[in-house]
Amino acid sequence: MEMAMDIAWAEELPELYAIDGVVPGELLEEFAMHLDRNLWHPGRHIAMTCERKSLSIPEAAVKFGIECADLTAVIEERASVTPDLALRMEAAGWSAAEVWMQWQCEYDLAQERQRRERADSVPAPQARTSGPVATAS
Repeated sequence: MEMAMDIAWAEELPELYAIDGVVPGELLEEFAMHLDRNLWHPGRHIAMTCERKSLSIPEAAVKFGIECADLTAVIEERASVTPDLALRMEAAGWSAAEVWMQWQCEYDLAQERQRRERADSVPAPQARTSGPVATAS
């Protein structure tokens, strides 16, 4: 139910989610499916948008005014969407910069939560009790 509310919220703000003036409904639906713990890296959204627009990665990099290698690093999830890239994508008509930064922040938070859950599930090392403990006199 919460996911449906998130989609409704996004549809109420089409100017934030619009790409070239069109709200990418399928993108919102796919993103909403992963709102909880399995968030997608924003690079996946960039790749999906390029595919939908029949735009190659080098063409998108030129459109954003960045190096192809930098955009590829984001798409391959080796780098994050930065405020600079978010503003460049916004200027190119690819949603508001705030949307890209929100997706990156949500992804980063989900990754950190998963990292901490994994760390919490590992038993803490036991204290060594093999002999007397030396004390300062």
